[in-house]
Amino acid sequence: MEHRAAAVASRGIELALQREPFTADDVRRGVDDPPSRATVYRVLHQLQEDEWIEQRGNGWHPDVKAQMLSGKEKRDRGFSIDVDDIL
Repeated sequence: MEHRAAAVASRGIELALQREPFTADDVRRGVDDPPSRATVYRVLHQLQEDEWIEQRGNGWHPDVKAQMLSGKEKRDRGFSIDVDDIL
C-alpha cells in the first residue's frame, strides 16, 4: 500500500532540495496516482510549518532545512543526501 500524502511530501522535499521555485502542479506531476489538490496543498503547508519550504505568491521556495541540506558548496564537494533516509 502506498501512502500518497507521503509521496507528496517526498516530492516536495526533493524539489526544495533542488533550490528552485516550484508549484503544486510540479509536485502532482512527479507523483504516481497523485491525491487531490486539497491533499497536495495540505501536505505542502505542513512542509512549510516544518521549515522545508515557504510559499511566495503562487510558488513554493526552499526554506531553512532545504537550504542547509542542499548547500551549493557542499554539493560541489561531493555531498549528497538520500531523501528517503530523511523520511
